[in-house]
Amino acid sequence: MKSMTMLAAVAAAMTAAQGLGAQEPAQGALTASYAAEAAKDYAGALSALKPLEADESQSYLYHLRLGWLDYLAGLHAESAKQYRAASAAAPQAVEPLQGLLLPLAASGKTADLLKTHDAILKLDPGNYKSLSQAAWLTYQAKNYKKAVKYYGRAVRLYPSDTEMLIGLGYSQKLGGDKAEAKRNFQQVLLLSPKNWRALEALK
Repeated sequence: MKSMTMLAAVAAAMTAAQGLGAQEPAQGALTASYAAEAAKDYAGALSALKPLEADESQSYLYHLRLGWLDYLAGLHAESAKQYRAASAAAPQAVEPLQGLLLPLAASGKTADLLKTHDAILKLDPGNYKSLSQAAWLTYQAKNYKKAVKYYGRAVRLYPSDTEMLIGLGYSQKLGGDKAEAKRNFQQVLLLSPKNWRALEALK
């Protein structure tokens, strides 16, 4: 999340909602928050937003900002709470769900991570990051049949992506579909003739 971009967006949304009379206090609070963040004073960055709490408790961008700062401060449970609040305020937005991945990953909540990736994929079926990470999470959990579904979707969208082809091949191989796995490893070698993982898998 780019600080200056967020500063401009949050300031615009908040001051528009509050009216011109509140413009200076809102901008002052946000400017102080971003200055503290730049100095890695995350507690100070959060504290600087307190004057806006009462008026902006339902604001998408306000919750998004708090989620980011809580994450930086290591407050992962609170960060997840704020990102979920942002998502509830903008249910068609992928952005807060992508933000939510940060505290969930940091706190090792694998099941919640996968649910969040699935939620992203409902909104954005071709999201590469969520397809690839959901595939890897299910592969690591040894749920190879489900991993095949994620990797397969990724390969259909990106047929020459060797990483996804290899993941698909190994998921198929370990899931018992050795013929399809072999076909995908051979496809990898057409794209990357010296790929050691494909060569190893075909031995």
